[in-house]
Amino acid sequence: MTGLVITGGLVEIDDVRAFLRDVAAVAADYGVTVQAVDADAIAGTGHVEFAVEKAVDAFAQGRNLARDLGMEIMLYLRGRRQIERALELGVKPGTNRVAIVIVGENAARARPAAEALLDEVDPAVVDYSHAKDRLLMRLFEITPAEIDIVGPERVPELVRERSALLEF
Repeated sequence: MTGLVITGGLVEIDDVRAFLRDVAAVAADYGVTVQAVDADAIAGTGHVEFAVEKAVDAFAQGRNLARDLGMEIMLYLRGRRQIERALELGVKPGTNRVAIVIVGENAARARPAAEALLDEVDPAVVDYSHAKDRLLMRLFEITPAEIDIVGPERVPELVRERSALLEF
């Protein structure tokens, strides 16, 4: 797969459109895809890596649902075919814990510019923790019965399963 950088941190966003324009400018400057996502809706770096791999494969095989790789990544992260549902993972006005996903040959070179968009760089916001369970269970429709069967430590695997089901 092409280069992948997963980073993140905290940012106060007054104007979402302006923030997304800044994200798009970094992508254009480095010839990469840059996607900013609500880090609290991410079940760890494995979730992101899985979604990126599936999105890149979908484009390579001509079976992508979205017109651009960034949105395709969002669809796989969300595990839904509807763009509106994928956008639920987007950034919002106010204080955000943001995961930044950079994909492309120049991903490592683009990292400093992408991180400069953040007020505080903290890649650990992407990491899975049980504090994310409530939101993840709601977003990915994981039932308490599923948790009882597989255990709470398996939430990241259940989230990736939802992403995998997008292909079907």
